[in-house]
Amino acid sequence: MTTAPLEDVTFGSALATLWQRHRRANLDLISLLEMTTASILRSVVDDDVIADAASAAHKLAGSLGTFGFDAGSRAALEAESLLREPIIDGRLLAEAVTALRSSVEEVGGTTGTALDRAMTTDAFPNTVLAAHVASLDADLISRLTVEAAAVGLAVTSGVELPSGDELAMGLPSAIVVDDEAGRPWKRPEMFRSISELARSTLVIVLTDRDAFEDRVQFARAGVAGVLPRTQEARQTISFLAEALDQRTAAASTVLAMSVDAAFVATLNDALPVPSCRLHIRNDAADFWVDLEDQGADLVMAGFAGSQLSGPELCRMVRGHPRWQHLPLIIVGDDDPAHYAEAMNAGADDYLHPGVSPHDLGIRVRHHMDGGRLMHARCERDPLTGAENRSAAERSLDHLLRLATRRNEPVALALIAVDQFDHIRRQEGNAMGDVVLRRLGTRLLGEFHGEGVVGRWADDGFAVGIYGTAGEDAYGRIAGIQRAFAAEELPATSGKLTRYSFSAGVASFPTDSSTLSSLDRLARTALRRAMATQDSVLIAGRRPVAMAHDVVDVVLVDDDDSFADVIEHALRLHHYGFRRFSDGAEAARALGEGEVKGHVVLLDVGLPSLDGYGVLQIMRNQGILEHTRVIMLTARSSEAETLRGLGLGATEHITKPFSIPVLLGRLDQTRFRSIA
Repeated sequence: MTTAPLEDVTFGSALATLWQRHRRANLDLISLLEMTTASILRSVVDDDVIADAASAAHKLAGSLGTFGFDAGSRAALEAESLLREPIIDGRLLAEAVTALRSSVEEVGGTTGTALDRAMTTDAFPNTVLAAHVASLDADLISRLTVEAAAVGLAVTSGVELPSGDELAMGLPSAIVVDDEAGRPWKRPEMFRSISELARSTLVIVLTDRDAFEDRVQFARAGVAGVLPRTQEARQTISFLAEALDQRTAAASTVLAMSVDAAFVATLNDALPVPSCRLHIRNDAADFWVDLEDQGADLVMAGFAGSQLSGPELCRMVRGHPRWQHLPLIIVGDDDPAHYAEAMNAGADDYLHPGVSPHDLGIRVRHHMDGGRLMHARCERDPLTGAENRSAAERSLDHLLRLATRRNEPVALALIAVDQFDHIRRQEGNAMGDVVLRRLGTRLLGEFHGEGVVGRWADDGFAVGIYGTAGEDAYGRIAGIQRAFAAEELPATSGKLTRYSFSAGVASFPTDSSTLSSLDRLARTALRRAMATQDSVLIAGRRPVAMAHDVVDVVLVDDDDSFADVIEHALRLHHYGFRRFSDGAEAARALGEGEVKGHVVLLDVGLPSLDGYGVLQIMRNQGILEHTRVIMLTARSSEAETLRGLGLGATEHITKPFSIPVLLGRLDQTRFRSIA
């Protein structure tokens, strides 16, 4: 089985959700075509109605093809062509519209090829985190899919539970069973199926029931969690993500000191390879330097060390705020007094050197899993996934000590969402949470493995960037700011809204050598930046407003369902973008410099001013000297293609088209525009 990139799998899952969001609007357009066809067959012809129907067919040709309804797209193109004829053949139009309707309402509600692939288990290779929801509740599936996409988890769905044969082919990492009241499950069969599935994948159950007997049966079947159906989708996904994180944790490190050679051999046999690394240290100072610099997931120590006894080391670890929750095992003899001393010092376990590899492996995995869970619950902000304030302070302090030893710079950036209180008042706390989570996800993705990201305040974050200071740190944060400001989120009004943040940056050792001083300087810079909003300010400098008008892509298209898919693909591949749905508005914004794009994706059929008119204005005002234009249209005649190219367009792409193909063209075109 070939391995698909995570972006492609997540996009495939989101495509199904986007179709559910726009399905009603597309069906309304088909209904308009049906009513127009009926009028034509009755010889009741109105030019305005026919023009509206032709426009609807044009939109459907693009959007249905993008969602994978290839037959529906072809039928819509045929209907548009017929509606633009001087004399309309009502019989042929009726055939085209009937084919159009049937293409999106096949037996059982099955969707087109692209969505079929998105909803099958073959789309999910073993290397991708994905969950399968077995449910009849379309609303529940939609809510879970949207919440899962926010944490990078792909979702498929179906009415029935997958079979054991499908498991052997490589199913998603988790299965969510919706045991809603009234579902015609045969209970014994359901428990047997879940028991089979739970042997090789994580299973959680959503239920309206809370009977003790059911919980016993689910526990016997190996279910990882039994959750109420009524709880928020975010809570369910949070539980699922945490459980998956425990199963798919990154490589672990065991740091051991003063353990004899025989026990080391047993430990090597017990540890999973290559997912677990073992570091042996016999010098106490070297051990502590390794712990400080590299960290560990589990510490093991001999009871009687030559420099430091196991209980003494245990008390040192428990007394350190960064390592106080680290799992620690002491290895010693059968003396009850030694056991009591070790446990009183705070050890999590006490083992005899002659323990078998099998038993040792079970104990090690149990302690590491528990330690990771404790770390996640004690150190992480549950909303954003960033470190909480106290954990971030410890991590930043460690970063500064490391930079001092290695003579490297560190930048501290304090970031706050602009008008956060206003967002919560106007849009509600849930919208505020969405904005924070999106920003936190972007920061964690940008600085993964090279810095610290912590939830520093109610409205924002602290970011510690190792090896970077001053202008370089400013550039990194400014780039993230532009990308975040280009991202659109749905407001409670139903409209897509953009949000921004401001930031203050202070550097070690240029501005200060202590975390408290850096925090004070960065906070001062942040307050000044927030006074103008949308700005990043280096400590001691004047605020400079960021130019949010420069984006990677300007999308000009009035079809919401089509644009929604394109926007999701652009966002998933980290393109900054702006969208316009009106031709005259786009021409004004581009002409006046309100927005500048490396590439403009320009639809032909637009309200107010068509795509050729927009292109003409761009040409007259010299915008094409620094901007490439890709024309998008469901009509692909040679004359129309030549017209666009003659006005200065770079390329012409006919709807419907493959999203990967568009992204490939976009990447090549953008590269040429920058060059």
